[in-house]
Amino acid sequence: MNKTTILAHRGASAYAPENTMASFELARRMGAQGIKLDVQLTRDGKLAVIHDHTIDRTSNGKGRVSELTLAELREYDFSYTFQGEYSTEGSRIPELKEVMQFAKENGLFINIETKDYANPYGEVNVRTAELVKASGYQEQTLISSINHNAMARLKRGYPELQTAIAFMESYYRLDEYAASCRADVLHPYYLGVDAAFMEIAKKSGYEVNPWTVDDEAEILRLQQLGVTRIMTNRPDVGVGALNKVTV
Repeated sequence: MNKTTILAHRGASAYAPENTMASFELARRMGAQGIKLDVQLTRDGKLAVIHDHTIDRTSNGKGRVSELTLAELREYDFSYTFQGEYSTEGSRIPELKEVMQFAKENGLFINIETKDYANPYGEVNVRTAELVKASGYQEQTLISSINHNAMARLKRGYPELQTAIAFMESYYRLDEYAASCRADVLHPYYLGVDAAFMEIAKKSGYEVNPWTVDDEAEILRLQQLGVTRIMTNRPDVGVGALNKVTV
């Protein structure tokens, strides 16, 4: 049976502040084989690891990421609902190169989702690609987005990098659509993944990394279907479930 692994969604985000070093370190300790994170461009052109376009939800500050410098962003505490549970330093917003170094040192697969939804020429994609290319860790790194045009253009410019398209929709002739996006990997919403979906994906040679699954029964269902990686906010649950079927 296909060896399915766990990709910690924004780290161990059910237990620690999402997209922080504290969350990524906890995911590593829980046995996750990889981490998934989000990146956006700051006002001074740095790649900040954060999901939302603003810092309002996840920090003690307010404002748009694109209107703040990295230094300004790092003045805030991103522990939000986990206030006081983690060190201030562990709850700062990280820079992408910092997390990539962490992944490399610990042998973790890393999925970087870029958050430029509308612009296929977005600078965040190019800067991410250049960093991955220079990292020496590109075989263990995947760049993804819900902006499929951006991924197609990125792959055209950086054919050596791995790319994925994320989606909730069902596509007529999924294999042909994914090929038009030049994607290497598919990131479907987990409820859309069934035997028929996997038959198309496998026949066309696509890896499948569903998101975001915290239920043990669903994790086991997806593992039995032969998905490649499962994104979860609870890597301990995911690792535990998969270990049950490998003993």
